[in-house]
Amino acid sequence: MASLINRKRDTTLLDKPGIQWLFVRGVRYSNTAAKFWPSLIDEVREDFSDCSMIELAASTPADLGPEQLFPEIALERDIHHLLTMDMEEVMRNTLAELEILGPPSSVQIRLLSGEEELLSSALPLDCIDAEIFPFLIVWLLEWAGIPESQWNNEFLQGDITAEDRTRRLVYQISFSLKNSHLSEGLYRRSISLVYSVNAEGVRPDPSALLGTL
Repeated sequence: MASLINRKRDTTLLDKPGIQWLFVRGVRYSNTAAKFWPSLIDEVREDFSDCSMIELAASTPADLGPEQLFPEIALERDIHHLLTMDMEEVMRNTLAELEILGPPSSVQIRLLSGEEELLSSALPLDCIDAEIFPFLIVWLLEWAGIPESQWNNEFLQGDITAEDRTRRLVYQISFSLKNSHLSEGLYRRSISLVYSVNAEGVRPDPSALLGTL
């Protein structure tokens, strides 16, 4: 299991098998979001057993939209667009933007046990930053069945049941998302997760048992 919070974890814990596939409403997912959210919950359960709520927050650009579900499509489009541009001009514009805006900001995490704060920190930038954060949020909205037209509402709530059939675990996740508009094209997004994990009622995945996709 990759360490998202504690980089000094026992290496024997890091060697534990992580999630390969996540099933939501019978559909199998193996994207980054399908691995990030269960891995985060697993690590919190391992290191902060008293935690009752996870909060993540960051200031992020642009609206949430369905195109963020498949960033590889947007990346391919951007690459094709770059091929038609003057690369020297692209580099100048990129460096100027970095000088003005700086690198992506971090995602802040808080772990709570009731009213008690167990942890307040920033997640490692090599795992997640404020630009990646929206691409993880939209999958929670998608899995919860929230209509895309509501994704940028000021407040959203949803519930997800997800299965890791290989490890025979069921994740019950309830979340609330707050979208606070800061300025044109900039939002403060804060998401709170309440969760439970159990090994009840997991249906075996035949392809996982065979070790094939």
